[in-house]
Amino acid sequence: MIVCNTRILNSPRTGVGRYTTELLKRLPTVRTVRPPALLKTFVGHAWEQVVLPFHARGELLWSPAGTGPIGVDNQVITVHDIAPLEYPEGYSPAFRQWYEFLWRRLLPRVRAIITVSEFNRRRLVERLGLASDKIHVTHLGVDHSYFYRRTAEEIDAVRRKHGLPETFVLFVGSLSARKNIRRLIEAWRHVRHADAHLVLAGGLGSIGLAGGELPDLPPRTIVIGRVDDDDLPALFSAATLFVYPSVYEGFGLPPLEAMACGTPCLVSDVTSIPEVAGPAARQVDAFSVPGLTRALDELLADGGVLQSMRETGLKHVKRFTWDATAVQTSEILRRYTDESGHALAFHRAS
Repeated sequence: MIVCNTRILNSPRTGVGRYTTELLKRLPTVRTVRPPALLKTFVGHAWEQVVLPFHARGELLWSPAGTGPIGVDNQVITVHDIAPLEYPEGYSPAFRQWYEFLWRRLLPRVRAIITVSEFNRRRLVERLGLASDKIHVTHLGVDHSYFYRRTAEEIDAVRRKHGLPETFVLFVGSLSARKNIRRLIEAWRHVRHADAHLVLAGGLGSIGLAGGELPDLPPRTIVIGRVDDDDLPALFSAATLFVYPSVYEGFGLPPLEAMACGTPCLVSDVTSIPEVAGPAARQVDAFSVPGLTRALDELLADGGVLQSMRETGLKHVKRFTWDATAVQTSEILRRYTDESGHALAFHRAS
C-alpha cells in the first residue's frame, strides 16, 4: 500500500494543492492520511513529524508537498521548489530556517525525490548536494476538460462579478515578493495604453511583500483578491494578455492554464519558466522594469501577434496533462513497493 500525506489539503488552494488533488484523482489505490482541519502551521508540522509515521508503518509514504516526517526513510517526496533557500528575501527567518533544517535532514534519507522541472533537479543537486539519479522529473499538467476557452456568456458573467473592463492584462498568483509584483506595478505605471487595465488576482501572504501590503497602485490597476476556482477559466479567457513576471519558480503552472484558455502570455526569462512556457510565450528580463513596460506596450498594440501567440499556446499546452504526470508518478512509486503493494525493505546506507 502507498500512503499519501495530504496535510497540504488543509491550506488554501495553491499550485501544490492542485497537483496533489489532480494526482489523487488518478491514483485511486493510494490511501490518504490527513490531519484534522484545525491542525495548521506549527501544530500541523508537529502532526506530520510525530503522528503521521504511525499511519505509514510498513508502507511506502508519498509526501507530495515538499515536507514529510524526518523519521520515515520509506518515503518518496515531491519537492516543487527550494525557494526559501534560493530566494530568502521572500520569506520570514523562521520559515527559511525550518525548511533548511527539514530538507537537509529529510531529503538525503528518503528513497526518491520527485521534482517538477529540470531546473529544480539541478538546484537540488547543486544547493543540497543530492545525487542526481535519486531525483525524478515529472512536469505538472493542465486539466483540459476544465481549462479551456469559455463562452461569451461565461466571460461576461465573470466580468460583471469582478467589475472588469473589456481590455485588461491579468496576473494570477500569490501577491508575494518572488512573483515580482512590485516591478510589475512599476512597469504598469508607464504603460501607454489608456484603455487597458492591470488586474491582480491572488492572496497577499504575510511572507510576501514587505510590510504585507501592496505599494501605491497606479491608475487603471484593479486588485480582486483570491479568485474561486470556478471563476478561473472564464477569467483567463476574458484577459487580453496574461503576465507572469516571477523571479523564481520551480515550475509555474498559471501560464499553462492561461494558454489552455486561449490567452497569450508574457513571462519572465528565469528559473524554470522558459523550460515550461517554451516558445509559446513572450519572454522578458524579470529584473528590467523598462523591458517589462516595453513588452506590455508592444503586445497590447499588436493584435496580430496576440492572435499568433494564442494559436501557438494552444498547441504547446497540449503536451502537459495530469494523466501523463500521474502515470509517471505511479511508475516511480511502484519501484519501491512489491507485487502486493507493500513497501520493499529499505536499509539506508550509514
